[in-house]
Amino acid sequence: MIVDYDFTHDIYGAFCAEFSMGHEALGYWLTYELRSRQAVIADLLRITESLKQKQRLDYVMEGSEYNLVLNQNEAIVRAHALDAYDDTEVPDDNLEFYDQESTASCGLEDFIELLEGWQQFTAPA
Repeated sequence: MIVDYDFTHDIYGAFCAEFSMGHEALGYWLTYELRSRQAVIADLLRITESLKQKQRLDYVMEGSEYNLVLNQNEAIVRAHALDAYDDTEVPDDNLEFYDQESTASCGLEDFIELLEGWQQFTAPA
């Protein structure tokens, strides 16, 4: 469940999604990866519907800094930077906070609600 988020505009008027701690990656993904691309939002809503109907197992959308991974149960946003570690490396414990800002997940239903809200917020006037 997504605890708290807000759709706003930055000082330049660009769309901005701000999320509570632990879900910041979703806000970054909406703001900088998805942006206001209405056709992509509509495609994602169709994909989530096919996941709900069990017509598809999963979906991956690769972004420039974050990937979106969808399956029949959840949506996961994960920064490419987290893939820099291989299984043999153990990152410094101080990086755990950074990792929390670099990945976030929510249930598929919550993600659909989030996408629909973002679609309305970013729709041309």
